[in-house]
Amino acid sequence: MAPLKQYLIQLVEALKTFDKTGAVAVVEELIAWLTYTNEPFDVDDAETIMQQLRSKRMFVSMMKVGDALIQTGKESFKIRKLYGQSLVDQNIFTAATAILSGLIHDAEKVSHVDANAKSEANEAKGLLGRIFKQLYINRVHDSIEKKTYNLKGAIDHYLEVYNSESQTYTWHGINVVALLHSAKRNGIDTYSYPDFTSIAKTILDTIATRFYKQEALAWDLAVAAEACVALGRTKEAVEWFSVYARMPLVNAFELAGTLRQLETVWNLNMNSAAGSLILPLLRSELLKREGGTLTISFDELQKQKSSEIATTEVYNSLAVKTPDQSGLRLEKVFGDDSFKTYKWYMRGASRCLPVARIGRDSSKGAGTGFLLKGQELHHNLNDELVLVTNAHVVSDDPHEKGLRPHEAVIIFEALDRDEEFKVGEILFTSSSWELDATIIRFTPLDQQRLQKLTSGIDHYPVAKTLPLPASNGVAERVYVIGHPYGGTLQLSFQDNILLDCEDPRLHYRTPTEGGSSGSPVFNQQWELIGLHHAGSVEMSCLNGKPGTYNANEGIAIQTIRRKFAEKDW
Repeated sequence: MAPLKQYLIQLVEALKTFDKTGAVAVVEELIAWLTYTNEPFDVDDAETIMQQLRSKRMFVSMMKVGDALIQTGKESFKIRKLYGQSLVDQNIFTAATAILSGLIHDAEKVSHVDANAKSEANEAKGLLGRIFKQLYINRVHDSIEKKTYNLKGAIDHYLEVYNSESQTYTWHGINVVALLHSAKRNGIDTYSYPDFTSIAKTILDTIATRFYKQEALAWDLAVAAEACVALGRTKEAVEWFSVYARMPLVNAFELAGTLRQLETVWNLNMNSAAGSLILPLLRSELLKREGGTLTISFDELQKQKSSEIATTEVYNSLAVKTPDQSGLRLEKVFGDDSFKTYKWYMRGASRCLPVARIGRDSSKGAGTGFLLKGQELHHNLNDELVLVTNAHVVSDDPHEKGLRPHEAVIIFEALDRDEEFKVGEILFTSSSWELDATIIRFTPLDQQRLQKLTSGIDHYPVAKTLPLPASNGVAERVYVIGHPYGGTLQLSFQDNILLDCEDPRLHYRTPTEGGSSGSPVFNQQWELIGLHHAGSVEMSCLNGKPGTYNANEGIAIQTIRRKFAEKDW
């Protein structure tokens, strides 16, 4: 087997479980091989390698491979396009412009005899349009003249391609629609351009016809959904996006691009009916894809929670009544599977509410903790709320380096960032070299305040068992919510595969930063399974397996509960 084919197989295997370290190692070996060999290979394999890296949003590796291929003269128009795309996705716009402009110049020389060259040239023009679009969006302090220049630069590139073959290049057309809509919203004069609603209607008709003939591709569905957004047809937009997001061939790169377009060009957010329905649906599907990456700030989480509470009102004008008229069938708009996905994502957002930031003052945290109903740990505690964190975050043990109980200031940012709480007493602690767990009781006055503050939220359900690391070759995922670097509350989903379990330890590749110690760890059903406490690039494998790996480690909540039950009550 040719070496390049072997590298492709190795890369695909690493990317199946989003083994970033393994994928990067394959890429480095591949680059070394390209640099020092003249052995011929199939250029299609090289293109596939770059497309695989793009699908997992590994743009740095994609750029390095593209650079090595071009430097060694082993290139194609598609490889040059993909290389330019890797630069665009890293906001390296000057170099990307040079690469893409050169590609267009060279491809157009032979486009009359090479259909592939023509296609790649048009795709490159679309990427140049995207560069202008990103400059228009990113440079918020530009003068109106500069913003208009970038906006029209984007429209001109997209419109040229769309007008050349409108039945084929609907993706370019919908970008024209989105940018003209943005111009109208921002008061920028675009009188010389066609009406965006007429383009949107034409695009929607084109794709609807294609869809009914069963000829539509996944990306067509996203384009149709955007056309519906432009036309104010929110219910239809949700339906199109629901089908698009569930298609198995839609990858993380495509979903992330769709989200970026909706958030930055269409300005959808959780305050609008369309945004409150569409954004959670796409974000949740992004999390299911291998390599999906999503970080959500505190402010966005609050909007999501408000949106969930008001979901029925949002749907009043959209959803279909049940046959007995007893209530709204929201899944009629989404489709049953997508509605379940939407609710799953919103449930995850609600898991942020009982998460605490712990520090010496309320301005910056040293770690994270989370509330549990005491009865989840011991029946004697009934409905009393307790805080769970790491011993190395808060402990009365002089050997621990964390905060002493009297030093700790606790805030629940997603509930009320202005209310501060203090430690009443330490009910239980297990050293950082054992379970690394501390259970905190609040003072009676703070307990009353907490009960009032949390009266409208659901407290964490505790999983009865630990998840299995893999089932039928499909990796189990875990989710961690915390305060990275002691800053604002965030959910961070990336490379979140469960590697192994051995009581009391869980190993997973969910990335965490300083300040995340003491975060809750959830299974895919959003049940609490563990307390995050450590990470290492050389973590020893569990269950007697040899070697090490790059992993984070949590402590099983059931083990903490068993040890806590041994307390002398």
